[in-house]
Amino acid sequence: MRHNAQATPDDIDLTTLGATLRRSASKLIALSLIAGALTYLTLSTIAPRYVAQSELEIVAKSGTNPFTSPGNQEGAQDLASRMDEKAVNTHVRAIQSPDLIEKIANEMRLASRPEFNPVLGPVDTFGRILRTLGLASTQSGLSEHDRVLNEVAKRLVVYSPEASRAISINFTSIDPRLAADFANNLADAYRAKLATATVDETNAVQKKLAPRITALQTEVTAAEEKVATFRTKAGLIRGGSQKTPINEQQLGDITTELTKVKSLRSAAESRAKNARELMRRGTPEIIPEVQRSPLIQNLISQRVTVERELLKRSASLKSAHPVMRQLRADLSAVNRQIAGEVANVVASLDKEAYLAAEQEQAVAASMEKLKSKVAVNTTDEVELRRLEAVATAKRAELERLQAQYEANRARSEDGAVPVEAQILAEARTPSIPTFPRKLPYTLLVMVATLLLGTALVITSGLMRGARRAAPEPRDGPRHRLRDEIAAAAAMPAPPPTPTLSGVPTALKKSSEMEAGRPGKIDDSFTRFDTPATLAEHLLKATQSATGGYRSIIASRLDAAATSELIVDTASRLNKAGKQTIVLDWNLEGSGIARALGLPNAPGFTELLKSTASFADVVRWIPNTEVHFIPSGWAFADGPRGLDADQLNLILDALDEAYDHIIVVGQYENARILFEAIQGRFDSGILATGPQDLNKVLADPPDTFLGFEVTDIDLIRYQWTSTPEPQRAAS
Repeated sequence: MRHNAQATPDDIDLTTLGATLRRSASKLIALSLIAGALTYLTLSTIAPRYVAQSELEIVAKSGTNPFTSPGNQEGAQDLASRMDEKAVNTHVRAIQSPDLIEKIANEMRLASRPEFNPVLGPVDTFGRILRTLGLASTQSGLSEHDRVLNEVAKRLVVYSPEASRAISINFTSIDPRLAADFANNLADAYRAKLATATVDETNAVQKKLAPRITALQTEVTAAEEKVATFRTKAGLIRGGSQKTPINEQQLGDITTELTKVKSLRSAAESRAKNARELMRRGTPEIIPEVQRSPLIQNLISQRVTVERELLKRSASLKSAHPVMRQLRADLSAVNRQIAGEVANVVASLDKEAYLAAEQEQAVAASMEKLKSKVAVNTTDEVELRRLEAVATAKRAELERLQAQYEANRARSEDGAVPVEAQILAEARTPSIPTFPRKLPYTLLVMVATLLLGTALVITSGLMRGARRAAPEPRDGPRHRLRDEIAAAAAMPAPPPTPTLSGVPTALKKSSEMEAGRPGKIDDSFTRFDTPATLAEHLLKATQSATGGYRSIIASRLDAAATSELIVDTASRLNKAGKQTIVLDWNLEGSGIARALGLPNAPGFTELLKSTASFADVVRWIPNTEVHFIPSGWAFADGPRGLDADQLNLILDALDEAYDHIIVVGQYENARILFEAIQGRFDSGILATGPQDLNKVLADPPDTFLGFEVTDIDLIRYQWTSTPEPQRAAS
């Protein structure tokens, strides 16, 4: 929404404020000096306080204990829980326990000091004055014990710095020596308390462990004797170092043997079956056992020799020759011998498989016999295991208690066990008081009084009229801009110039485009697809506008299409009697001026920088009476260098000279301007091409350029390209 407020805020009359401050300067200085003097005198009546500090360190007790046995050390998780932040805070609370503080207070006889027993009298002049005025109470209704504890609690501060295991003990007193002694005594007393608590705890545990260990020794002996007696009676004797009975050991051995025999039987049967299959196929020579037989290999060699001789003789002798008959007879004899030997090998394999099966049956029978014997002793075995479990549990408990008892012996003496709290630093007697610091506090009060008085004087001056809405002088920047714009707007339009290459002239659309009608594309945008309908809509909107009407066009089109849309729309508005000016907005200096055949600079950038006047930058779009301001040279500082006040000043001045202002720029450049002047436009127009339709439809309602807007007329112009012949003709 665009408001009609001026860009320049109300002025503050600094001259009036300066005069008011000068008149009040002497009073302010005098008031500051009086406040400083009173502060110094008041602090002089207060007895100085000294703070002494001692420090303790919480250490890993279990890790530094040389008497703890390796088998009985605390785990890492337990050690971490003893050293975490919560454990350290527990020590902080324990140091402030009333019992410990009371012990130190009695040892140092704090009840005899007025500082800790207010009944004895005030400790300084300030306290005496307060008592005289009735502003300080002596707490006479409390006992002496409670008064001392209350005063000590006010002066004692115990804390642990962040991310550390140190504990600081701070004590405040008007006596520096007493402050140091109390802090040191409290640290020593707490460390001694931890050591005493450890020894007392150990002694109590030892007294309970001794009778328990004696009773367990008797129970363990009885349980182990009962186990031995039952084992002998039931015949459950264990062999060697094995913990299982002999019968079960034998059963396990036989089971292993049976598995081995089964494997041997399966292998033998497989070899025999394979050999019989090879004999059936007529290839007994490839049987592994046949190949490993030396006799068969010799016979095969003889057969090869006879076959070679027979083949050699057949070349020169006929088959009926006696030599040929003899060779064939030798070959038959060798084959019969080979077949016989192969049969013997196969028979041996069958016999080996038979023997393996017999051995398996024998081992299985032995295992069944042993199973029946083991089953008879099952009940006795279960009872024996129960007795052994009882004896083992008692033995383990006895060993644990004995180990704990032996480890605790070293802890029964004071100082023999390391304590979790160690002295990190002892408190030293302070020489400089922490309160009151007269000079710093006095200066601080004087400065605060001076600043507060100055603020009051300025506020009073503003309320009396130092802040005013000063009218701008006639020679101010706004009036100068108005004069320049009026002079530029009154300049006569130049005569029509010949159409340049690439510059649109009549910019007529096809009949299909002229028939475009507005329609809703969503709940917040109105859609147009011809400049005529867009100009008609803007003309109706300007009828009810007071002053200039501003429109911003965020274009996703190219320079040529954007220039056609701008020229056609602005020309129609101008012909309807609305004096219109087009501002080419582009931070990179590449706007639509070149597409219109106009120079790009000087332009709006130079106008912002005050390096050019309106007379230098205002031009006419060729063949129209529409004023045009080009973008100018690229803006070197980018969006960060924009001056929102200067932008508003120029636009406000244009509002008074023109009926309609159209600012056109590419989408991102338009977004930067829209954000810079906080959306001070009357209408927002989004010019898109067909390729952007899907993305534009995805925008949320009531948003423009990514910002939520109200009271702004949102328009979407859908560009429809003109055929090339028709565009050239136009």
